[in-house]
Amino acid sequence: MPKIDNGLAAILRALLPLVLCAAGLVGEPPMAMRTARFAVVVPGPPIGQPAEAAMDGARCSDPAGTWLGMRWRSELKWRVNERTIPAYLGDHTAVVNALRNAATNVENGRNDCGLPENLGISESYAGKTDYIAGVTPSGGCGERDGHNAVSFGPLNQGLLAVTCIWWYGEKENGRSVETDILVDDSAGLFFLTTPPSCSNRWDLEGTVTHEFGHAFGLGHVAFAQHSALTMTDGLPDCSTAYRGLGLGDYLTLKQQYGTSTKTP
Repeated sequence: MPKIDNGLAAILRALLPLVLCAAGLVGEPPMAMRTARFAVVVPGPPIGQPAEAAMDGARCSDPAGTWLGMRWRSELKWRVNERTIPAYLGDHTAVVNALRNAATNVENGRNDCGLPENLGISESYAGKTDYIAGVTPSGGCGERDGHNAVSFGPLNQGLLAVTCIWWYGEKENGRSVETDILVDDSAGLFFLTTPPSCSNRWDLEGTVTHEFGHAFGLGHVAFAQHSALTMTDGLPDCSTAYRGLGLGDYLTLKQQYGTSTKTP
């Protein structure tokens, strides 16, 4: 069984780390480069046990959440590099729609807990781009390029997707100015609709909902105690239960962004 970073036993690809980068930018006070890598690995539910069965209703009762410290003070406008979409995923429009749904899940606070879907977050899909996410195959952050890009590309074994954030100021109350998301392009890794006899495949929308949670400032919570929440540090395969926010995910974002009168 592979070992990743901290030596914990890992199930292949049961990892969604967040990589954060910060740098001094023109027009702002100089600051040191800051990089943090969250790569805790935990297994999914026992083999043969549906992921949803392991939740036992905790998705709407667990208030846990972790805040990274930086947040967006303006609308996050992002684009997709469609040229990088793997052929096995099929129609590009369907893939882009899954990515857009993921972003909207976080923006509005989509949930199955009866909570108002009116978080004070603002994002918009701005179309295609030729830029690729500034993320290295090992999960590190590249240089800031002024574009918020979602793209597919190679990631080291054990990584589903990686988010990089660039921000001004200290992590506490920092101001996010750019974010990139790189999704692993390995053949057959993701699905748009759950395939028959699913095994070792992950829901694209749920995975990217988790990543947009990072983009807006959410950190990980431990799978061992909080597996029902979208920001758990290990997403189980074949589950579509993470297409939205759990109670703790929602409450943490609401505390930072408040609510909005916009119509979802």
